[in-house]
Amino acid sequence: MAPFRVLVANEPALYREVLVAAFAQLRPHAEVVAVEPAALDTAVRDRAPHLVICSRLSALVEASAPAWVVLYPGGEDRAVVRVGGRRTETRGLEFPGLLAVLDDAARRAGAASGSFEGGEDGSFTGCRA
Repeated sequence: MAPFRVLVANEPALYREVLVAAFAQLRPHAEVVAVEPAALDTAVRDRAPHLVICSRLSALVEASAPAWVVLYPGGEDRAVVRVGGRRTETRGLEFPGLLAVLDDAARRAGAASGSFEGGEDGSFTGCRA
């Protein structure tokens, strides 16, 4: 079975690299790749990710990615999350909540290997509304 693919294209670049390193360490069975935000649509077409984490949502990501997270849109302390067709806005999404989004998306994608934890009802947990 193909690995669960995560594409990280958020700003700032240092935060993007930290997310990739943390995901790779904590979810080694996931394929996690960082790309520049300007290359997001090309990477989505080339890699067909299961989850996209970005700072700006493109029409292609919205239409084709099964799950996505927009972190700090417009520099605001909030995130917009879509997993399983459900769109949620939250403030204060910290790393444990972001990891739970990854786990929820992986479970929904049928990821067969690795440790993917999350809420008992199959939804992501760990964020404050």
